[in-house]
Amino acid sequence: MIDKKSSTMGKSVGEKVCCVCLSAGFNFNKLTTKDGSKVTLLTKFRMCISEVVWLPCFYICTDCTEILDTVHSFREKCIKTDRIRREEQAKHAEQTSSEIAIKDSPCESNSIQDARTKAEDSQTGINEALECNSDCENDGSSHSSENDQENGELDRKPKKNIVAFKSSRILRRKRNRKFACYKCEKSFTASTKLVSHCVKDHQMESKNIKPFACDSCPQRFSSSSNLWQHVKYHDGVKSSICLYCGKGFITKTDLLNHEKKHLNMREYKCESCSKSFNTHKDIRSHRLIVHTDSSKWKYICEICTKPFPIKSNYDSHMRRHMGDKKFACHLCEKKFTTKCDLQRHTRSHSDVREHQCSYCDKEYKDERVLKVHMAKLHGIGKVKIPVRTRNYVCHFCPKAYFAKNKLTRHLYTHSGEKPFKCPICDKKFNDKSYVKQHLKNSHNVDSQDAEETKLCYLGVSEVKQELAQFNM
Repeated sequence: MIDKKSSTMGKSVGEKVCCVCLSAGFNFNKLTTKDGSKVTLLTKFRMCISEVVWLPCFYICTDCTEILDTVHSFREKCIKTDRIRREEQAKHAEQTSSEIAIKDSPCESNSIQDARTKAEDSQTGINEALECNSDCENDGSSHSSENDQENGELDRKPKKNIVAFKSSRILRRKRNRKFACYKCEKSFTASTKLVSHCVKDHQMESKNIKPFACDSCPQRFSSSSNLWQHVKYHDGVKSSICLYCGKGFITKTDLLNHEKKHLNMREYKCESCSKSFNTHKDIRSHRLIVHTDSSKWKYICEICTKPFPIKSNYDSHMRRHMGDKKFACHLCEKKFTTKCDLQRHTRSHSDVREHQCSYCDKEYKDERVLKVHMAKLHGIGKVKIPVRTRNYVCHFCPKAYFAKNKLTRHLYTHSGEKPFKCPICDKKFNDKSYVKQHLKNSHNVDSQDAEETKLCYLGVSEVKQELAQFNM
């Protein structure tokens, strides 16, 4: 372990360091390199070893690349065979249940029809039991005996027995539930009774009544299924895994919506324009933002009276007012109010520029900046070109700047603070550009490799201390 770390310290100019085995060499692959299936090494790392933070500027040696390909292929094979096995099990179960029903029936037409009738009656009774809970223990026992009798009649239908078993288990769990009215202090043992009470005594519309309340937060729901889906978010267990990228989701609905983005079928078309979208949520947001007048937006900020069409946008805006910054960068100490701001900031730690102009050699980290470039210099696109004004004025001298971070760096010249440090020799500067210039002149490191050099030399002081203790 010490030898590998010391080899990264003594590497020559132009050598790269493998992010797995820490060996130094020249012909290493960057994690943005794609294989024959057009899958990047970075994607494979994030799918196979999600516990580690992998960055696009990392490098990997040939031996570790072969191991990664083997692990990724094994993972893909396991996922594929699991999907095939589940499909075959579902077909076998369906075929077995139909064969048992036909084999055990004395008179084929009459018995099948009777079984279907009993199954429908049983399912109707189960649904009514789920919606209308018993008022006392006697009612609960009568429901229980009826369900037992119906389940006994349906022993030849395995799927219906499973449904009945799950329904009876949910029923037992819901017997102690109380449905409290949020207009008065009354409580009821059944959701239907609460709905009737609200309609009769409070003149409410039945469609606006939400009898199912969450125990962990103030939210209410119109059905028990919506409540159970909501409770899963409190548990935070991401058991639904995407087969394309390995990302986990809490509910199957979230997983299906995510996989639609991979397929990119764009089945939802807007009636007012030519745009199409992958999910119903996306087209709904599009209609609210683009085709709905802002005067009809129902989420209005109480502080600055700015309207918003979507609640998530309103919540993000309110966090800016409150100074709530819960999204922290794992590479530095900065925090942000939204996930989008954090992702934009994370790109500043890397020099990977994925968005390239097709008319010139300019490359950008952000797609929005590329669109502004296309509209400003090449006259292509309908992006609104922002008008830049120097709103950030220094209170020590007459200088003014377009961005707040530029003014902050300028203030360092007045205070004498030097927060930017060379990752190799620990020399400090008051501007980040001076660090890049210093790396090029003093350490023969090009400015475009400055961020990679910083990452490769992370922990050099700790390694020096470890070596010093080892030599003692």
